[in-house]
Amino acid sequence: MRRIIVLSLVAALAVFGIVAVVGCGDTTTTTAAPESTTTAPSSGETTTTVAEAMGVTPLDPPVTVKVAYDNAPGTAGIILADKMGFFADVGINIEYVEFASGAQMYTSLAANQVDVGRGIITASLFNGAAQDVRVWVVADSGTNVPGKGSYFTVVIRKDLENEIKDYADLKGRKIGIVSVGSINEYFLRKALEKGGLTIDDVEPTIIAEFPDLNTGLANGAIDAAVQIESLITGGEDAGILSYFKDAEDYAPGEQVAVLLYSDDFAKNTEVANLFMYAHLQGVRAYNDAIVQGSKDRDAVLAILTENTFIDDPGMWTKMRPTGLNVDGSVLEDAVAGQQDYYAEIGQVDEKVTMDTVLDMSFAKWAVDQLGPYSVPQ
Repeated sequence: MRRIIVLSLVAALAVFGIVAVVGCGDTTTTTAAPESTTTAPSSGETTTTVAEAMGVTPLDPPVTVKVAYDNAPGTAGIILADKMGFFADVGINIEYVEFASGAQMYTSLAANQVDVGRGIITASLFNGAAQDVRVWVVADSGTNVPGKGSYFTVVIRKDLENEIKDYADLKGRKIGIVSVGSINEYFLRKALEKGGLTIDDVEPTIIAEFPDLNTGLANGAIDAAVQIESLITGGEDAGILSYFKDAEDYAPGEQVAVLLYSDDFAKNTEVANLFMYAHLQGVRAYNDAIVQGSKDRDAVLAILTENTFIDDPGMWTKMRPTGLNVDGSVLEDAVAGQQDYYAEIGQVDEKVTMDTVLDMSFAKWAVDQLGPYSVPQ
């Protein structure tokens, strides 16, 4: 039987909190994040907005949308849509709400206390749907970009890079993950499979936060970890870790993170569509600047360094980028595969069909208005 080492009580409690979404209880943390610097047009505004010029009618009066605050790179679409005025252009004011954990954010979404969030897919999504408690996956919010290196993948302690060269070399190693029953363990299992191993062949070690994984690698508490950018590149620069394998080699076509709507917000089709319309403008601005390296990169970097935890412009251009699909498309087969995994490990008792958790109608509407994405020249 495998032995899971827990190096943080907080992490263990967060794992139990994963299933709290079905209870719809009050969240325990609702700290306001930095307010938007943009202002939606007032009801008396007569100037034609960019949205109106494209045939999209802004909300009048403006509507406030509560968004779970997350300063990770995958939030770039929302941040840029806010700071570049795309939300204001369609009559949406953003009210940020900060949570202590992803589990609490899920609970608030399920209870319709916030409208929009983002994060990894957990068993909560499927367990909630099985009990008619809906949180909707509506767009991509984090995938590895083929050919650009994986922003979320397995890394190795630097002093072990000559010992751990292939997947089979992971046998018997202590491997850090931030939670069980999530994409972190899922990616670990996929990597182990490539080496003919199972989770029982290693020692999964739960560490509360991604930055603490680098600490564990640095002090020798763990041998490897499932880590995320910019902490991968930062760890390489500090001589703490070595990049192991691209996730596209052992977990191709996987959905790492998604954009989520609460059920009530999804039912408010006009506002939900316009939110997605503005959000995808932000995503496309991100892709132009960060993935494609457009001439507007400096302006985008200034916004992202001020509003995410990556405050070094050089890191944004050096690290492996978070992929954000310019059309919002979600890898449905990957979502279904993750449900199969949760069922296999006993965290999902009753599997649901994808149409009870996935709704791509908002992204489709937005793309119909925006038109196809063009790579900047």
